[in-house]
Amino acid sequence: MSEKDVKKNEVPQNRDKEFLADPWARTRTRNGLAADEVISALQKSIRKGKERAACEFAYEMYISSPQMEEKLWRRLQAISVEDIGMGNPQAPILINSLNQMRQNFSYNEPDRAMMFVHAIRYLCESTKDRSSDLLKNIIIKNFALGYVPEIPDYALDKHTTRGKKMGRGSMHFLEVDSKVTPQLKVDNDYWDEYHKIRENWDDSKVIPNAFKFNPYQI
Repeated sequence: MSEKDVKKNEVPQNRDKEFLADPWARTRTRNGLAADEVISALQKSIRKGKERAACEFAYEMYISSPQMEEKLWRRLQAISVEDIGMGNPQAPILINSLNQMRQNFSYNEPDRAMMFVHAIRYLCESTKDRSSDLLKNIIIKNFALGYVPEIPDYALDKHTTRGKKMGRGSMHFLEVDSKVTPQLKVDNDYWDEYHKIRENWDDSKVIPNAFKFNPYQI
């Protein structure tokens, strides 16, 4: 984009100065719309399931500049978690895949634009849940007020210095701290088999050329 184009796309400086820290608030799209408002309209349209409107605002972003196309895909990725969330946990996977796929096509190829259209249709039709964003905001605000979490007892096991000092070894880890909730019902006896191995374990019987893993979590 030339310097002349940049100046043409800039929003007049008398526009709500409190928003000027946002670079998109200072930018106009290809058809003269305020970029920050187009971005907002994209996300709000997806939230409300307005497929056609969302695709139109996305296209306005796409044809404005490659930079706005990048912004479009960053928003779609965020929306897949922020607004879709646990309503469709697979959404981020598909959106990320489509984002990668569109890069196999040139900016001026119509197939590239098809990727964001498909992504938006998928997001609009998905069941939506904003609880991940809400929980994020709860945590951020609590930390801002000075909250610091306490280390729970269940975190102290063979992987921590305090846990080792408490004598919590592999058997404690297997019987206590490796338990998961909710537990899937499985058709195997691997836990019992490994428990028996740990009960009878003797380091002196390990063969000299046995492969050694790093015991630390890095």
